[in-house]
Amino acid sequence: MLTSFHEGQLSVICSISHLGLPSGRPVLNRKNILAKRTPVLRTSVRKFTTLKDAMTEPADTPPIRAVLAEKTWFGFDLDDTLHEFRRASAAATAKTLEAISQQYGQPVNALKEEYTNILRDKTLNAFSDGKASFEYRRERFTTLLERFSLAQDVDFIDRLLGIYEDTLTQSLQLKDGALSLFATLKEKGKKVAVITEGPQDAQERTVKQLGLAGHVDFLATTNFFRVSKTEGLFPRVLEHLGIQPSDMVYIGDNPVRDTVPAREAGICAIHYNEQAETSLEGPSPQVKSLAEIEALL
Repeated sequence: MLTSFHEGQLSVICSISHLGLPSGRPVLNRKNILAKRTPVLRTSVRKFTTLKDAMTEPADTPPIRAVLAEKTWFGFDLDDTLHEFRRASAAATAKTLEAISQQYGQPVNALKEEYTNILRDKTLNAFSDGKASFEYRRERFTTLLERFSLAQDVDFIDRLLGIYEDTLTQSLQLKDGALSLFATLKEKGKKVAVITEGPQDAQERTVKQLGLAGHVDFLATTNFFRVSKTEGLFPRVLEHLGIQPSDMVYIGDNPVRDTVPAREAGICAIHYNEQAETSLEGPSPQVKSLAEIEALL
C-alpha cells in the first residue's frame, strides 16, 4: 500500500484506482448503461496505464495536473462550494421569521431557535423524497406556527414563501473564481456536473440565477435521484451519465457528504476548504479557493 510520496503525491493517491490500475471495486456495467444512454464524447487525453507512468511525469508537469488533465468530467457540489448558500439562506430565514414576529408578536430569537430544530429534523433525508422546494418550505413554516400555537392562515404562509424566495434570490452570491473556473473548463473541452443535495427545482433556479446554467452539462440532485449523497447518489450519477469513476474528479466543501462518499464511489475527490491551507499531499487533498483548481488546469 502506498503511504507517502512527495510533490504531487496526493494526485497519485487520489487517483490510484483511476490510473488504469485494478481498484478492487466493481465497475459499472457499461453494456447496460450504453443501451440506455448515448455515450459521452470524451476528450483525447493520455491515460496512465501503470503507477510508474504517473510517477515519471516530466518535472514541469506535476502529477496533480496530469490527473486533472485526464478527467473528462468535473463534478462540483453547489451549496457553499460554488456559492454562499449559508449566507443567502440565513438572510432569507431572518426576513421570514421577522415577518412572523411582526404578524404574531413572537420574539424572533424564540422563532429562530425552534425553526433551527425544525430545519434539522425536516432535512434528515436530504430532500430525497422528491417534493418541490415550496412544499418543503410550506411544511417547515406551517410546523413552526403549530409549535407556537399560532393561526395557520394560508394567505399568510403564501406570503412567507414569497418573502423567503425573494430574499434568497437577492442574496445569492457566487464564490470567487467560480465563473472563471467554469469558463476555463469549457475552453478545455471538459464536461461539468453539479452534484448536490436539495430540491431539483430550487437548485435549477439557483444555477440559473448565479449565471452558471450555460456552463453546466448536468445537474444531479438527491431530489431527482431519490437518494442522498451518503446512500448512493454518486454511483447513480455515474450510471446515468454512462461514465466510469476514473472519468470524474469531484470538488465539495463537506467531507462527510461530499468527498468521502465520492471516494467510496471510486471518484477522485478534492476538499474545498476556505479555512485551511491548501494541501496537495496525502489521501485527502484540499484547496482553499476555486482559483487554485483553475491554476492546475
